[in-house]
Amino acid sequence: MCRTPIPLRALAGQAVWVVGPGSPIDDSCLICREHGGLIEVPGGLLEDGEALTFHCPPMGDGAYAGHLLVTSRRHAPDFAALDPAEAGAIGLAISKYSGGLKSLGATHVYVATIGHHVDHLHVHLLPRWPETPSEVAWHAVDDWPGARRLDAAGIVTLIANLTSAIDDGSPPSSPPAAAP
Repeated sequence: MCRTPIPLRALAGQAVWVVGPGSPIDDSCLICREHGGLIEVPGGLLEDGEALTFHCPPMGDGAYAGHLLVTSRRHAPDFAALDPAEAGAIGLAISKYSGGLKSLGATHVYVATIGHHVDHLHVHLLPRWPETPSEVAWHAVDDWPGARRLDAAGIVTLIANLTSAIDDGSPPSSPPAAAP
């Protein structure tokens, strides 16, 4: 898995961010900018072939613990624009990281894609943590006052625990905790 900034390369005389060989991306797109290292992604990019997964960056009071985004490596607006290899990679990444979140203690992992404001396929993985009251709806698990929130350092720890649990099946060194 790669967790390093992706280099800038010139294609046809134009500066374009690339994420892997032959994968030009649109530097005006939020997701592409995250892929390209123009926007910090704590914990880095997790590469699975044509899929890139990362933790939603913290904003304001932090990020909801475990809110992952599974994205297409190539700038593609939706599922219909994916080729079979890309669609397969997205599906496998959703399964892999959902299982990883459950290994960290999530009781359920919700999967959603809306694509209304950002024209680059991104699938949200939202874990439901055990302390979440049953009356909190799936789409509000990250909004209720007791939701686990992480700062950048907490995200780095969560991603390290997630990749460790996925790579070797070992339990995490510590559960994801709320940011101070």
